[in-house]
Amino acid sequence: MSKKFPETGILRPKKEIENLSGYYFFSNFTHEEISLLLLCAEQVCYEKGEVIFRESDIGLQFYAILSGEILIRREKSGRELARLKPGKVFGEMAVLDGHPRSATAIAASKAELFAFDAARLLDNFPHLSVKLLRFMARELSMRVRKADAMIDLFW
Repeated sequence: MSKKFPETGILRPKKEIENLSGYYFFSNFTHEEISLLLLCAEQVCYEKGEVIFRESDIGLQFYAILSGEILIRREKSGRELARLKPGKVFGEMAVLDGHPRSATAIAASKAELFAFDAARLLDNFPHLSVKLLRFMARELSMRVRKADAMIDLFW
């Protein structure tokens, strides 16, 4: 079962915000923007083997990894799609396109995450949403390019 940490937000210590700015996901945001992003997030912890979400679930949140490793896999085939490390983001596709989750996310080790409420972020901080969407578009573009390269290897 996931353990919830105290509510996040602007009252976080400056040192913690500075530390977060070193993570890939947060590196494109100012310290003030990171504080605002955290107002729309909940810090959660998952134990090894715990399912974060399942393929075909409705996606209302996306996640940024603080520590640990996350396994992304297809349910039917059991095929591993990715192993994600701290600083990476996952679960954003379902949030962006409104379709059910395309894969299952499992904690491959004990993991601490930020779970972002996308609707709250969009409603309360539209200027950050634009910056966040640009980040997600770059991430998805890199994934498509990687998938294209893999397809070329097998064709």
